[in-house]
Amino acid sequence: MTFLLTRKVIFLFISIIKYDIMHMVIKMKVDLHNHSTFSDGLYTPKELLQIAKNNGVDVFALTDHDSVFGCDIIQKWAEDANIKVISGMELSTEYKGKSVHIVCLFKNNIVPQSLIEFSYQKKEERKKRAIQMMENIKNIYGLKIDMKALFEDSEVITRANMLYNIAKCNHLTHQEAEPYISNESKAYIPSTKLSTKEGITLAKQCDCITILAHPCLLPRSYVEEIVQMGVDGIEIRYPKNQGDDEAYFSHLADQYHLLKSAGSDFHGDAGTKHAMMGTSTLNEEEFEPIRKRLGKLWK
Repeated sequence: MTFLLTRKVIFLFISIIKYDIMHMVIKMKVDLHNHSTFSDGLYTPKELLQIAKNNGVDVFALTDHDSVFGCDIIQKWAEDANIKVISGMELSTEYKGKSVHIVCLFKNNIVPQSLIEFSYQKKEERKKRAIQMMENIKNIYGLKIDMKALFEDSEVITRANMLYNIAKCNHLTHQEAEPYISNESKAYIPSTKLSTKEGITLAKQCDCITILAHPCLLPRSYVEEIVQMGVDGIEIRYPKNQGDDEAYFSHLADQYHLLKSAGSDFHGDAGTKHAMMGTSTLNEEEFEPIRKRLGKLWK
């Protein structure tokens, strides 16, 4: 009788442990694509930590556009917030006339020196472009602009930063301001971008984990051509996926032995153009292949 009771207790104990482990695997949320005020995000790195906590995100990557300036800052705050942050960057490239973004994750959270230099170069290029475009918008469309606020609000100026500025100064919604910074706008000035092949090569030289971001925004034929250029992974889960997108990209990842990633592309304007942090995530089990590639710091 005692033996049977002991076996039942052991079985119950093991069952509870298994449930807790499975619950933890399902519950853990990893979001590998987010932006701060160091590019076109609306929140500071410190504020991102609180947003992550509010949304139950355990691990997230900071991936500002062509900018690594927020990486060291966010790591100083992350430990106190009890949230793990992966330092990274979203590299802007172009392929066959389409904008192609490559999420770069830094091993052991060490920012490559080459990408620090690259970020400073892009910062100056984007600043000159922003000044010209905003002057065009003022002169062609007669809109109000605030150049001082534009450069105070963000470290690296993208079209999204221009949009926020125009909307605020002219009491417009983001949707109403969008045409003034679009490719079809008379004020538009193309940005200087690397080719996608050049971007992947640069990131590889810096020993980054390279992930094709939001492939759902590209023709599928382009996606397959790009993954054959040597990216490490693909963002299979993204807020703007439709229909069988996730299944298709997951199959593509299996076919080319790619890492499977997920990202919300959080900018702070959730509900308008981008999603809230924690919308598109990996669980612990899904994150494991990427975690193993991130270096000793993540073991």
